[in-house]
Order: sequence, then structure tokens, then C-alpha cells
Amino acid sequence: MDLTEIEEGNVVLSVPEHEDSEGPKEVRDEVFYNPSMRINRDICISFLKAWFDEKRVNVLDGMAASGVRGLRIKKETSISDVTINDLSEKAAELIEKNAEKNSLDVEVSKDSIEKHLLNNRYEYDYIDIDPFGSPVPYYPLAARYISHEGIVGVTATDTSVLCGTYPTTCFRKYSSEPKNNWCRHENGLRILIAYCAREAARYDKWVKPLLSYYEGHHFRTYLQIGDGAQKADECLDKLNRIRFYDHWWEEGSAGDEKNCGPFWTGDLYSEKILEQMEKVGELSEKLLSLWKNEAGLPPFFYDTNEISSSLKEAPPPMKDIIDSLKEKSFKASKTHFLPTGIKTDVSIEDMKEIFLDH
Repeated sequence: MDLTEIEEGNVVLSVPEHEDSEGPKEVRDEVFYNPSMRINRDICISFLKAWFDEKRVNVLDGMAASGVRGLRIKKETSISDVTINDLSEKAAELIEKNAEKNSLDVEVSKDSIEKHLLNNRYEYDYIDIDPFGSPVPYYPLAARYISHEGIVGVTATDTSVLCGTYPTTCFRKYSSEPKNNWCRHENGLRILIAYCAREAARYDKWVKPLLSYYEGHHFRTYLQIGDGAQKADECLDKLNRIRFYDHWWEEGSAGDEKNCGPFWTGDLYSEKILEQMEKVGELSEKLLSLWKNEAGLPPFFYDTNEISSSLKEAPPPMKDIIDSLKEKSFKASKTHFLPTGIKTDVSIEDMKEIFLDH
């Protein structure tokens, strides 16, 4: 295995030689380092600093590969107890060498994440699930064996499945019917969370999304999970089917074949955690501001290009549309899911009226 030295965050690592390019990668070696997921890890560090602060917690980087995430958690946060696990013996050996290179005291485990969780039930307050592809094979045990009100960070890189390119595969894996339309990225994220809520509910556990987003070629959600059958039922009430039209949507009935989902229709963010992350001050203010503006707004969004096409009118400037909505006492914000998207609580009729007024 040919190694090269890289810097990420505050750590220096020896990792397998790799292409420093954007986009999805292919796993070719037992030990895997993906530079395009650096922002995923940057956000993880900011989130953990904001959530756990100085509290003593146990953290598991469950599918570590090169170990970069777990080593950064140990180096860059106040969290003292970090376990870094990977099934590959070569990966475990490299993680130990990189820990020594950075003078970091971490626990290194060589096991499948399933076996590790079965042997360490309820020990961890944060479990990171970052697989290549779908988290479906790994998430259920993490949800079952996280400590009460602990957090599971879940990544899904099978975006084409969740966004509706392969609807049969999506239904098979996530038990939801996707929709490949202008909302595809929000649809995919909400299908992922719906799946996570259903799996947790099997064990009488509830989920609360604290931070959920789409970036580049992956979905990511940080879920607080706790015990309680009644709260689990309340979570399931937030799983709804949706009927999409050409440029708008409405909640649909279970029996209508044209409806999609179910989707998670609850919040994607905790405004409190976003405020704490803002205080940490390590992420782009633009990104955090966008998430904060989206927080609390209803699910899904309008694409200004779609509406303009239906009206056969050029789209007004985004700022003008948002200002007009707010002047009429509606809520409105840009969305990170699509540059031409607007999240708002306005009806399609009122939205068209604002377009025509401009």
C-alpha cells in the first residue's frame, strides 16, 4: 500500500494515495481516504464542539477507514474518550500509526461495526455511521444501542437511489417511494430520516434531527435518539406521503398511487445547535446563516425556474421575491438544496401572484 502524507484539520496523516477530486469515489483498497468528504468532517467537528462542549462522553467512529474523523475528533474537540473502529486489519494498523504520529491516545478496534456495537451496548454517547453507499445495513444497531438521548451521525452516499433515479431500489432499502423532481435532494434527505425514525421506533425509541443537510454527493443527519414509545409514535406521525404536481405539492392520502414517500415532514434542524455552531465559529457564516433561515420553515420548496416556466415569464430576482413575501407577512428563505429554490409558507396561488406583480 503506497502512502502519502496529508494535513486535514489539525492532524497530519499517512493515507493511501488518492485522487484529490470532487465527486463520488470508488473503494479500491481496504484503507480508504476520501478528500471530497472533508466538509462532512469539518461540519462534524463543529457539531460535536457545539453539542458536547465540555461534557464527558464516549464517541465511536464506527467505520473509520483511514481514521481521519476519529483522530480529528480527539485532536480538535474536548472529547476525551474516542474509539476508532474498522473491520480491516490494515486500516487498524494505519490508524494506530497515525494516532502515534499525532500523539493521540485513542482506542483502536478491529471489528465489524455490528459486532462492536453488540459487544458495547449503550456505551457510546455519539456513534458515527459513515459508510460507502447506504447506511441501511448499519444504522439499526446504532439506533438500538446508543445511550439514552445520545446522537447518531448518519451519512448516505447513495444519493441517486434516494433522489429517485432508482425507485425500486429506494423502496427496497428505505421503504419509501422517491420523486425525482426539483425537490429531489430534500426528498432524499427526508426519506433517509423517515427510514431512521421507523427503525428507531421498532425499539420504542424516538429521533430528533439536530442538523440535516445535503452537500455535494451525500446526505447527512445528526439524530438525537431516546427511549419512549409515546414519543416514538409522535415521530411516526411526522412521516407523511406527498403528492407532487408540476411545481407545487400537497399532503396526500396513503391510497393514492400518485403520492410519494413517506417522507419525514418534521424539522431538519435544531435552532439551538445552529446558534451554538455559530459561536464555535469554524464553519462558513454563509452556510450556517442559510441553515438558520431554513430552520422552522415547512417541508419542501418552490423552484423559481419551474414557476417561471409555467407562467411563461422571466423569474424575478430571488431577493425581490423573498422581500415581497416578507412584506406580506409570509416566511421565506433561500434553501441550500437548490440555488433557485425558495422555502416559504405561501400557497402556490400567492406565489404566482408575487411573480406576476414583478
